[in-house]
Amino acid sequence: MDAFNTTANDVLTIERSVPHTVLPEQDTPGGSIFLSSIDNAALTIISTVYAFDRSDANVVGVIKHALSKVLVYYYPLAGRLAKDSQGKLTVDCEKKLGVPFVEASADCRIENLGSIQIIDPDLAGKLVYRDPTENMLEDGPLLTVQVTKFKCGGFTLGMAIHHCMVDGVGAINFMNSWAELARGKSLSLIPYHDRTILKSRVPPQIRGPYDDFVRVSDVSDITASFEREQIVYKSFHFDADKLETLKKMITTGGQEMSSCSNFVALAALVWRARSMALKMKPHQLSKLLIAFDFRLKLRTSVPEGYFGNALLAPSCLCTAGELIDQPISSATGKINKAIERVTEDYVRSSIDFFDTYHYDPYSVSSLLISSWLRLDYSCIDFGWGGPRQLGTGNPPLNLCLFMRDESKNKMGTVVALGLPLSAMNTFEELVRI
Repeated sequence: MDAFNTTANDVLTIERSVPHTVLPEQDTPGGSIFLSSIDNAALTIISTVYAFDRSDANVVGVIKHALSKVLVYYYPLAGRLAKDSQGKLTVDCEKKLGVPFVEASADCRIENLGSIQIIDPDLAGKLVYRDPTENMLEDGPLLTVQVTKFKCGGFTLGMAIHHCMVDGVGAINFMNSWAELARGKSLSLIPYHDRTILKSRVPPQIRGPYDDFVRVSDVSDITASFEREQIVYKSFHFDADKLETLKKMITTGGQEMSSCSNFVALAALVWRARSMALKMKPHQLSKLLIAFDFRLKLRTSVPEGYFGNALLAPSCLCTAGELIDQPISSATGKINKAIERVTEDYVRSSIDFFDTYHYDPYSVSSLLISSWLRLDYSCIDFGWGGPRQLGTGNPPLNLCLFMRDESKNKMGTVVALGLPLSAMNTFEELVRI
């Protein structure tokens, strides 16, 4: 397992330019963009860093010029948030305030960074420009960009993007489009900006009840442990052999569950181990939420280039006592059922619910697992080859990321999360295979 690379942070010194505003190269539509109830619930800013091994003297100019070109297609990113008459967020495309762009240089080689899959907050602060107005809802930029050049010729591309604008699939599509224009290519995918296709129905048709909508109270004093102790982030590597061993542990009547995927097996392991490590009381409700891309479930109404959030979080809910006392196969069964529940009717019903009740499903006793395993960033080539790594900084405390294992040639998965120090020590023992 890996903790934060604090050594890299200690030795990394960077010099930054003042932010330069990048505007779309051509006139873009005005008006406003409707944001769905799913978008309205995603009020966080996501930091990502792409690390590239080589470049040349023109790297900053090429990327900045291509950004002005790609903003013609992804023009909402150059706007700002606004509120409509009902208090819901929209994107004001009349406010063409652009994207802050920062050029930076580092005093070391890019390999000195080590693994950046989960980045120390201080290191992320050096590689990603965070605008001082970002928390001013109607003034902050929706995207910031920083290109940092290293002595070896490598560079990092750091971004802070508002989650209400896009999910992981949309972000990768945006990056691919940006890179294509940098190489002088035409876009292979045109973004689709009409988010009214995910508008709630009138009248709402909420079918349930679903475990997703159950509010979970903290009866185990978990909040206090997060506030009292040092928070530690670590990543855990599961290669193909470990994953196979784990799946063999998950048995029903002595037979391996044929429907248990690597993802489901790992999700069950992490959910149980986290609940145990946080010392949840037996009657404490423990909720697992799974970030689910429902584009394929609404194939007829969500175009391939949809630029917005097409994610829901189907959940599993039980007491910590039930989760821990029963075999792990019980947890995998709950997870499989939650995933199978995602149908078009489920998606539409959930959208109606969120639009009606403005519900926040998260709490410290909840765990959200988000898989980046299918996000193919290897083809994001600005002219010097694809990135060697993709990383993120400042993940929420109830979030666990599943990412590709980049440290080995064997297929595998990296599990990354943050916990209070004492809980992390216990969690580390519980997931050892």
